[in-house]
Amino acid sequence: MGSVIPRKNAKGETRYTAQIRIKREGLQPYSESRTFSKKSLATTWLSKREAEIELDPSILNPDLAIKNNMTLGQAFEKYLDEVTGFGRSKRNGILLLTKFPFAKLKMSKATRSDFADHVNMRRKGTAEYKAIMPSTALQDLQYTKVVMEHAELVWGEVVNVRELEHAMKGLRKSRTIGKGRHRDRLPTTEELITLTNHFRDTWERGRTNYPMHLIMWYAIYSCRRQNEICNLLLSDYNEEQGHWLVRNLKNPNGSDGNNKAALIAEHTKSIIDLLRDPETRKRMGAAPGEDRMLPLDNTAIRTYFSDACRMVGIKNLRFHDLRHEGATRLAEQGKTIPQIQQVTLHLSWSSLERYVNISHRGKVLEYEETL
Repeated sequence: MGSVIPRKNAKGETRYTAQIRIKREGLQPYSESRTFSKKSLATTWLSKREAEIELDPSILNPDLAIKNNMTLGQAFEKYLDEVTGFGRSKRNGILLLTKFPFAKLKMSKATRSDFADHVNMRRKGTAEYKAIMPSTALQDLQYTKVVMEHAELVWGEVVNVRELEHAMKGLRKSRTIGKGRHRDRLPTTEELITLTNHFRDTWERGRTNYPMHLIMWYAIYSCRRQNEICNLLLSDYNEEQGHWLVRNLKNPNGSDGNNKAALIAEHTKSIIDLLRDPETRKRMGAAPGEDRMLPLDNTAIRTYFSDACRMVGIKNLRFHDLRHEGATRLAEQGKTIPQIQQVTLHLSWSSLERYVNISHRGKVLEYEETL
């Protein structure tokens, strides 16, 4: 690829010109040279430059050099602009990554140390962002990998996915990143009574347009996620056949268009009837022709639930735990995994294995008993 050529200058001194000439199919001919006073210096520069070109082929192609200048942050933003069909959590997670220092790194130059530094910073926390758990740190790197692979396959970017994979392997072994543990927190009978009474009292006093006393029990009986509840359409409810089409279910491959019919149990039907009551819908602000069962803000539901728990002194209980309560009840009723899946619409049976051979709690509270 290169050669060293001795030449005499006007003073009769010997100079050594290191010259690189490259011809590759599909590229413009490339040449570069430098002159030195000593042959050893010319040889050293030639070897170093050849190594640089081998490591960074963009030196031979200006267009490729432009692509190699894309930073992780630019890739995150471009990905969010171009790619659709995934949930809000993933979008917000990728958007958050643009705010951290590693987003300024060029994808073609990022190393395993760079990714490890990001994770260590996130685990410890900063003045602006609190410390995170290993599962959230893993999610950071998983989102990063998705974007980098997309950049390589779709945009033709040169990326260091291998470096990211090495970092993930090492961080997993050190348990710096890892899958989160299953929550086993379920509401007690006393907590269900307390929350139901609190929410019903707030509703009957006209202090809210959110019938949380009904919403929380619908979450238990239907095993629906918070965002799914607010997206349910009345026109998708087949009362005769006893199922409800749930649109855009959460899915690792994208939720857009992932629609499935969920089985509706008897207890669920009574809550649906109460939520469909014209006076209740009027209180919720449903406009004429509104098709959503709950024309409400799904994030506000989580906020109302968390605030209520704090007000009545209930600790470490989340709205999503109501979904687990519902699935646990199905298991306690002797339902098989496929039967539970018909209600919860979990993607895989493995997600439901935690409910198999579950210890029976005996009689559980029903909504009608709180009246």
